[in-house]
Amino acid sequence: MAEYYFSAKVDTDTTLCIAPLTEKRIELSGQQIPDSSGYFLFRTRGGGEPGEVEILARLESEEAAMQLREMLQLS
Repeated sequence: MAEYYFSAKVDTDTTLCIAPLTEKRIELSGQQIPDSSGYFLFRTRGGGEPGEVEILARLESEEAAMQLREMLQLS
């Protein structure tokens, strides 16, 4: 499966993303993610190099990621 990354700026400090999670993003979230495979909906704060990540949802399939991308109008 190809890895896609979709995002949109919410404000100058916040970005909404659909993408796989990196270990660094999981660490920044402070959350325990037993299975980090697949796609997640998450919000980053802190500009170019985020200092905070909030994981909002796990998407069960690539199709779900594409559908949510369209609904949220992420590019």
